[in-house]
Amino acid sequence: MRILFIILFLFTSFISTAQLRSGFDKNEARDMIAFCNSYTFLDLYQNDEEIIPAGFKKVYSSQEYSLDNMFQVYTKGNIGVINLRGSTDEKSSWLQNFYSSLIPAAGEIGLKGKTIQYTFATDTGATVHSGYALAIAYIIEDVVEQINLLNEQKIFDIYITGHSQGGAVAQLLMAQLHHLPGRTISFKNTFKTYAFASPMCGNRRFVQYYHNVINNGYSFNIINPADLVPTFPLTYNDSTFFSMDEVINILKDPGSFSIKRKIKDGAFRILQNPLKFTMEKLGGSVEKQIDKYGDDVVMPAPVREINYARMYETIEIMPAEYPKRLIDSTILTNDSLMAVYERDSNGDFTNAELYEKAPMFYQHKPYNYYVTIIKLYFPDNYVGLKQKYLQENL
Repeated sequence: MRILFIILFLFTSFISTAQLRSGFDKNEARDMIAFCNSYTFLDLYQNDEEIIPAGFKKVYSSQEYSLDNMFQVYTKGNIGVINLRGSTDEKSSWLQNFYSSLIPAAGEIGLKGKTIQYTFATDTGATVHSGYALAIAYIIEDVVEQINLLNEQKIFDIYITGHSQGGAVAQLLMAQLHHLPGRTISFKNTFKTYAFASPMCGNRRFVQYYHNVINNGYSFNIINPADLVPTFPLTYNDSTFFSMDEVINILKDPGSFSIKRKIKDGAFRILQNPLKFTMEKLGGSVEKQIDKYGDDVVMPAPVREINYARMYETIEIMPAEYPKRLIDSTILTNDSLMAVYERDSNGDFTNAELYEKAPMFYQHKPYNYYVTIIKLYFPDNYVGLKQKYLQENL
């Protein structure tokens, strides 16, 4: 009886301390996209306290690495968060995005005279984005050190998050950490990733491996379908037949079939050899520019492949609203024009041409992802939200 009690006590203790659970959680998504806005608020207002979820404390901010990568670490009780910065205005950050040659998903990168071993997948047909793999090479030792420091505080449940470039790097970091336990980090760690507005970071074989081996309901890719960035780099159906993903989507939603998309896929199949040649030249050019930072980078040879794939665990949210702003506000004081232009029940003009159009990358902004997630999953909180958009994003 005593042994049974001990076993029951240990089991219930484990259940009570376990924090991270498989599956998408709207509360987690809200908090993670809030963390992603830390960098925006620090840049614009030199303070991010307003956007950080209650109870969390920032315990670490990394250095800015050569390609402008950096990350933050937050804690709350026995929970940790690793927040990876997305693209910045610096040229080096965009070099990382443009360095989109695909390389094997396992290998080594030479950096500052050291050899960094990486494993994002053990499938030999899996390939990943060169620039984002290089980002991992820059930060991985620092990340592992921070994880071990969290473990010393009995923190083993760790979220990984990032927006845009940071989202892509977050998914590769999740993959890298999956292959590390037993060598440099504890088996006790549980990681869960929320990537927002992420460009694609690998080919279909990598995506399949990530889904089947790594994810298990612990990684989610949240995108806005009106956002251009998640459509990059290049992706297309390289078969003359329907892919399994297309068949599944058509069965779920017959309206998802697109003649235009099939024409696009056909055009890319015809042009894939010239495109591969162009990508090789672009990759070589970017490598030379990266060399100028003096980090002695030696990358694996790229493969002759250009076709990326989107993560299976992608959740689409609605486009962000753009405030109605008149191109010419003097209309409101012109009685003759006010008499001509029709207005709806809300008092807005029905002629959309009278209003400003959203900037090209408005839908990509991290704050707009934050507001949209609040609106979608927490409508009562959305009503009371003070800032439904940032003036700087307009």
